[in-house]
Amino acid sequence: MYSNEIFLNDLEHVKQFVAVTSKYEKLPINLVSGIYIIDAHSLIGIISLDISKPIELQVPSDNIPESFYEDIKPFLANNHTHN
Repeated sequence: MYSNEIFLNDLEHVKQFVAVTSKYEKLPINLVSGIYIIDAHSLIGIISLDISKPIELQVPSDNIPESFYEDIKPFLANNHTHN
C-alpha cells in the first residue's frame, strides 16, 4: 500500500494527473477527500472534489511499478506551495 498527499493546482493539472494515472490502468489508484473515495483514473470524478486542498492518494497494491513513483512526483503536495 502506498499513500501520499497530492495537490492539483487547476483543471490543466488534473488533466495531466489523469494522463499519468491512465498509464497504470490496471493499478488501483484512489483519491480520498473527506468521505469521498474517487478512482484516480476518472477525470470527472477528480473534478468533483475540492482541489483547493491537498488530496490523499492511495494505491492499495504491493505491485507498484517504480516508474509510477517518478511519474507522480510533480503532483506530490510537498512539491507545491499552496494556501
